[in-house]
Amino acid sequence: MRTLLTIILLFAAVNWASAQNEIQLDNKMFSGNWFSDLEEAKKDPDKVLYLDLSLQKLKSFPQVIFTFRNLKELHLSYNYWPGIPDGLSNLQHLELLDLSGNYYMNRLPNDITQLSGLETLMIKDNRLPKDEIDKVRRALLDTNVVVD
Repeated sequence: MRTLLTIILLFAAVNWASAQNEIQLDNKMFSGNWFSDLEEAKKDPDKVLYLDLSLQKLKSFPQVIFTFRNLKELHLSYNYWPGIPDGLSNLQHLELLDLSGNYYMNRLPNDITQLSGLETLMIKDNRLPKDEIDKVRRALLDTNVVVD
């Protein structure tokens, strides 16, 4: 009976945590600061806190992103560019950078380690050279950045 109660409580806790994450995502997406259209984001760069350009088949990195100085989350997964130019250091409020699934990416920008607010760097499912990944991991070793 105690085991059953433990399982039920655990299940309830997991469901509650999942619901909270969903609420947080909804709050971000419907705040007026979440953009998935670059042309819309360019109209008011200071308003852009969350930018999601995932799955847009972009072949060159849109450098206008570097003008969105208030960005907190930048989702760039599953595009076709070979690399990102330096300029990320302009995004000092950036907390999450998702570069997952960019199979043509062969290098990370040199200034990626200068993002003082960065908490999460997602680089899984890339063909980045191992030494490139190791270099970034070493540079971020003394920080609290989660590299996935």
